[in-house]
Amino acid sequence: MKNNIKVLHVIASLGNGGAERQLVELLKHNRNHGVVLFTDADVYKDSLNSMGIKYWEFNVKGKLLVFNKIFMFKRILQEFKPDIIQAWMYNACLFSAVCKFCSIYKLPLIWCIRCSDMITKYYSTSLKLVILSCRIFSKTADKIIYNSVAGMSYHKKIGFIGHQQEVIFNGVDSSKFKFDIYYRKKLRNYFSFKSTDIVLLCVARIDPMKNHINFLKAYKDFQSKNKNKIKLLLIGKDTDNLSLPANCYAIGMTNNIEQYYSLADIIILPSSFGEGFSNVLVEGMLSNLLPVATDVGDAKKIICNTGYLIEEVSSLGIGSKLEEIGCLKMQLIKSYGLKARKRAESMFSIRKMVRSYNSIYKKVLN
Repeated sequence: MKNNIKVLHVIASLGNGGAERQLVELLKHNRNHGVVLFTDADVYKDSLNSMGIKYWEFNVKGKLLVFNKIFMFKRILQEFKPDIIQAWMYNACLFSAVCKFCSIYKLPLIWCIRCSDMITKYYSTSLKLVILSCRIFSKTADKIIYNSVAGMSYHKKIGFIGHQQEVIFNGVDSSKFKFDIYYRKKLRNYFSFKSTDIVLLCVARIDPMKNHINFLKAYKDFQSKNKNKIKLLLIGKDTDNLSLPANCYAIGMTNNIEQYYSLADIIILPSSFGEGFSNVLVEGMLSNLLPVATDVGDAKKIICNTGYLIEEVSSLGIGSKLEEIGCLKMQLIKSYGLKARKRAESMFSIRKMVRSYNSIYKKVLN
């Protein structure tokens, strides 16, 4: 069996998303891998450079325009000489499959699918076409890896028929995401939160699947009946453009997200569909936060008995759960948070994730 297997990863970009962070964590432990990007390396450019990772940027303006770069991709393959192609998310999966179908390469192809039940009516026609095309070309993949059981079940249901399909849960860095009393005091002082305030944290970009409309309606109704009982902080792209109810704050995107977990007591994920494996939920758990989430994707498997599940994604369903957790004493919240960290450390480590991927690389070459 060949040692130091070279994998060429294909991905649209390296922004702040969960899939992007997982890829970078994988690269930290496999420095001989390379990356092809449809756009650019974005926030991880410095990380790639410091690790000595080879990468190529197509700099295309629209994701479907990447098909103009097929022959550039062929030259990259000739230069880098990978053993395996690994594509991340729908657009890259489709591109890599079309290239293989057109005999641009004959290497093993691994797809990484990161979502579960996509309700496509909220998204563009081009995304719908990409998903349909991925279904057709799925038999081209030698292995399809999902980051959630829910994601694998959904895609099998809609016709993804790769030769082999399995789940690898995300790994999150427990040394980076951990409770820090310094940032708790500093950031609570910045937002004028009292030490006794219960703070709810929601980390999610503005996107239909993230369910901000129902969540904020539920929080507003809760606040009207329970003045100042729970403060809410929103973090994520475009959250700073929202119209916010009382005692709710939003800061948009931030590059030091790990610091903000320490100011909170509860991490909430109110998504209505589409989630596979939520990194945010695990990051919060590692930071000693009580996890609360809608029963979407693998949230139930992640939380287990360390937090609360919201049965309905409606504002009434979320509001009912807010009423329930609003009655919790701080001591109990902290107790749940400690249990949550222990579970996240044991179940969702970087080491376990990297080991699983490296094992699959050996299998597909065997």
